[in-house]
Amino acid sequence: MVISSHCPLNRKPHQLFRSLLIITLLSAASIDVAQSATLHVATSGSNQKGNGSAAKPWATIGHGLRRLKGGDTLVVQAGIYSGLDQFINTRLSPIESGRAGAFTTIRAEPPFSVRIRNAGALKHNESMVFLGSETQYVHIDGFVFDMVNTYEPAFIASVEGSRNKLTRNIFRREGIINDYAAWVGIGGKYNLLEDCAGVGAARYGFITGGPESSASNNIFRRCVARIDYANSPLPKAAFVVYGNNNTDAVRDMLLQNCMVIDSQRGPSQREDTYGGFYFAKNATNITVQGGVVLNSDVGHAAYFVNEQQGRNVRVEHSVAWDIRGHEQTAAIRANGDGGEMILFDHLTVGKVSGGFVNRTNARDRILKNSLFVDVGAMALLDKGWSRETNNAFSPSSLSRGRTAITGNVLPRYLLRAEPASATERKADDGTDVGARQMLRYGAAGTLWGEPGFDKLTTEPLWPWPNEDAIKAVFAERNDAPTGFVPPRNDTRRGFAAEKDRYGQAMTLTRYLWQYLGHPIPAEIYGR
Repeated sequence: MVISSHCPLNRKPHQLFRSLLIITLLSAASIDVAQSATLHVATSGSNQKGNGSAAKPWATIGHGLRRLKGGDTLVVQAGIYSGLDQFINTRLSPIESGRAGAFTTIRAEPPFSVRIRNAGALKHNESMVFLGSETQYVHIDGFVFDMVNTYEPAFIASVEGSRNKLTRNIFRREGIINDYAAWVGIGGKYNLLEDCAGVGAARYGFITGGPESSASNNIFRRCVARIDYANSPLPKAAFVVYGNNNTDAVRDMLLQNCMVIDSQRGPSQREDTYGGFYFAKNATNITVQGGVVLNSDVGHAAYFVNEQQGRNVRVEHSVAWDIRGHEQTAAIRANGDGGEMILFDHLTVGKVSGGFVNRTNARDRILKNSLFVDVGAMALLDKGWSRETNNAFSPSSLSRGRTAITGNVLPRYLLRAEPASATERKADDGTDVGARQMLRYGAAGTLWGEPGFDKLTTEPLWPWPNEDAIKAVFAERNDAPTGFVPPRNDTRRGFAAEKDRYGQAMTLTRYLWQYLGHPIPAEIYGR
């Protein structure tokens, strides 16, 4: 008999031991994966008589959560779920952490068919979603979270753990709120919020960081925000990297293809609406890739990227258009220290009082490859740019900086330059001047550090994912309580309107592509 050199019997003792150890570990891993279970909850189920199967589901999400093992999946069938035992909250129902490659998953089936709704006033610790600091590798997918008429808690969803994912969720807040109310607060590290949307009452929409926070390496990817009304006398904004009051522990954040659209301005008597995007204190190494602030009311700026001590902020391929506030409202604003660099690159800006407020002390202050149209004044305050080049202007009287481009620069669409435009291939990197938003940033589902997490992909960005579900929730009636600002909330405004100007059903995709008055290109919907 010939024994192959690959046979364990032909190996030295230490090699044989190592081979057997590997086989044992692989076998254990296979058994572990095989033991992962899929359990079920339905409005027709029973906690007493059910067993968690699809045929005999349980009645409450909390009951199911308490029976999950790490790596299991809880499927929630379509319906409206009210009451505390329906919340995905580790204070109320502990959730066992998953692990890399085997998340503990709670998902709606089908996506957006499950609405979790509060049935009365809640306490400060009763967020609909709360993942405590020890919670890791939990994935929540496909829900509508609907918080109605409660001062508390501060957040609909709060993530304090690390390496968790919230995907394809819509967060809606209606009625009375407190001065700190928000939709989603992300603490911890290496968390992902992807393909989500928020609407309604809020001081802040989506926020990471806080006065004593050490949140870092979190990603907001393809999220849509529309703030409808607020009562807070404090600064307000849709996407917020708050930073930390004393250190640079809040750092390394990505906001990819996130948009603030049709948003309304809250009270301005004390502190105004600071921006669509707002980075406050010691927020360090923050990047916006493919942002949009459109048809929105703000007090200070569409992108207020560096209020105080923040450092090293980049805003790339982003749009600020039809921004209303007052005579000092700007498209972009940078204050504070700034660190090594503040970069604004490939912006499309139009219909706003000011192009920029530049008060930053950053060593490198860069404004380049950007298009400015119908801006009241380019500089509301200008400390000077270390590099200001390859920008395009209409009218030409706005022109400034090196290699300025004027004439034939008016865009047909907000999201790309057109062939034969004066902005075509005139950027310093050989591409078009202005924002280009045709492809998605960040490989789907990736956490910070995973392959492709910060790269431009080859996947089309349009049509916008889940746009019909987002529109349906945004269009629901949501009246502002007495004393809130603004007092009137037309929920069917903007992209939530029934029809577009051509008699087609309005969608988020059509709204953005047709905003400048031209029909949507046929290829966007694959025709």
